[in-house]
Amino acid sequence: MIPYAAGVIVPPALTLLVRNAKKEEKRGVIVDDVGGEPGHTVRNHQFKDPVSSHWEDISTLPELFEISCKIHSDRFFLGTRRLIAKEVETSEDGKVFEKLHLGDYEWKTFGQTLEAVYSFASGLVQIGHKSEKRVAIFADSREEWFIALQGCFRRNVTEVTIYSSLGEEALCHSLNEICSLCSWQPTNKK
Repeated sequence: MIPYAAGVIVPPALTLLVRNAKKEEKRGVIVDDVGGEPGHTVRNHQFKDPVSSHWEDISTLPELFEISCKIHSDRFFLGTRRLIAKEVETSEDGKVFEKLHLGDYEWKTFGQTLEAVYSFASGLVQIGHKSEKRVAIFADSREEWFIALQGCFRRNVTEVTIYSSLGEEALCHSLNEICSLCSWQPTNKK
């Protein structure tokens, strides 16, 4: 008789406990003291203060990137491979595959990357792009995209990446929504 009673009482009791625990679970806390539009910044509920850095006085991504590049200036950072040839193969079931033959890696050091980031950020200033505005970057994730992203961070510019896979309608919508003064597309050297 006791096992039947336990079988009837325990499952509903556990269900109630689990439901109440999930209701109290927080995913994030809205933070209003960091600038920007209120309600757009969310911090993990487990941390009352911002995440600390290993370096004193580092509070932004551009500062963190710059100090990292200065510490590791001679080390390899961004590697790219040149396209040697493309082959198009068709499988037995009719699917078309594109095979790429790539060369050896060509590396940029942290120092070279930082110089490229400085140049990109300076270019934004020279063309008259204001801080806190948006830049649309029409590129796949690659070396030039990363440099442009870091350059935008240095100028406090919001970067919006637009991929070619979006399709024409979504691309037009994205460009109209962001109202960017500047859009950038890397050349196809690689």
